[in-house]
Amino acid sequence: MRQMMMLTKHEIFDLLKNPAILVVIILPIFMSKIIITAMNNAEIGLLLLSIWILFAQVMVGIMLTGPNLIEEREGKTIDALLCSPLSFAQIVIAKGLVILTFSLFSQSFVFFINEGFSRAIIPMLFPMLLGGIIFIQIGIVIGFKINSSKNGSAVSSIIMVTLFLIVSVYEVLPDWTYRIFMFIPSIGIIEVLKNLATYNTVAPLETFLSFAWVFALGSWIGLIGREY
Repeated sequence: MRQMMMLTKHEIFDLLKNPAILVVIILPIFMSKIIITAMNNAEIGLLLLSIWILFAQVMVGIMLTGPNLIEEREGKTIDALLCSPLSFAQIVIAKGLVILTFSLFSQSFVFFINEGFSRAIIPMLFPMLLGGIIFIQIGIVIGFKINSSKNGSAVSSIIMVTLFLIVSVYEVLPDWTYRIFMFIPSIGIIEVLKNLATYNTVAPLETFLSFAWVFALGSWIGLIGREY
């Protein structure tokens, strides 16, 4: 456990040294403020708030996890860690927790900068945490399955943009298409966020599907770990 904590501390300081990473964390906060302020309708504002919280989840979770893991694999850092007493699971959890901390920071300030410091964020923490975990897991899969940093950045960007943009269009499509789109992780998380922000209720089916994604991606990562 002590070695895992030391790895976590190292990861935090290592990530904070990179200005590009700070931009990834902070960008959703300021973009959300500019766009939401431009909207006058309160209901639209709440919907946009949920969308920008999702944007923080997807951007920080995927873009900080996938490309960085690929670079560490190329630099043999992962191999060095695996030679230590730390297991594959402990290494992945330590790295994932660091990214999750940055993800929650970015999501929380998207909320605070638009809604002020309010207790209304408390129920929102559940989908913030759940979504943060899902998109970090996707980043981990990318990080271990893509072989080059160049391809990894491209794949991460494509998946990030696709998961985010699909949220912008699914509501204007025919109702029957939702039966398909509901299985996309970003749709499930945005529905949970939107219901809590607008109606203060949980979307049970979408919540269940989100947990299913956590389990499925966790199982996939476990299988990847057997290769190491």
